[in-house]
Amino acid sequence: MGRTLRRRPLLAALLLAACGPAREAPDWAWLEPETWEGELLTETELARWVPRGLEQVQLPGRVILYRAGCELCGRHFDALRETPQPGALTLLRVPEQGDDELPQDARSRAPEHEHLDLLPLARGYGVETPTVLLVDARGRITAVRNGV
Repeated sequence: MGRTLRRRPLLAALLLAACGPAREAPDWAWLEPETWEGELLTETELARWVPRGLEQVQLPGRVILYRAGCELCGRHFDALRETPQPGALTLLRVPEQGDDELPQDARSRAPEHEHLDLLPLARGYGVETPTVLLVDARGRITAVRNGV
C-alpha cells in the first residue's frame, strides 16, 4: 500500500506532463464541463475546439454537447420538443468516427436550434453527452448538467 502511494505523485506528474489541461494530445482532447461554471463561454477550453467560434451562440440560452449516435441525447431532445425551455438553443456536435454512416442523427429529434461542430479529432473527445450548459445574456455559464 505504501509503495503504491509513493508512486502516485510520480504517476500524476507524468500524466500531467503528457496530457495536462493546457496540452492535449494532438489526436484527442479531454473536456471537463463541470469546471466551466461561472466562466465566460468564449473563454473556456471548449472554445479552442470550435472552428466557427462560440461567439455566434445566441444568448441567453443553452448549449448542448451531443453525439450523433447518442440515444440518451435523442431522448433529451425529445423531452425538449415536448417541453420547450426559454432562451436560444445551440447544439454542439462531438464528432465520432462513423457519424456519416448513422441512419439517423440524434440532432433530427431536437427542437429549433443553431448548430456547431467540434473540430474532428482522430481519437475523439473525452466528454459525457448530453452535457447542457446554461449561459446567461452576458455569455457566462451559470449551470452545467451532465448526462441529463
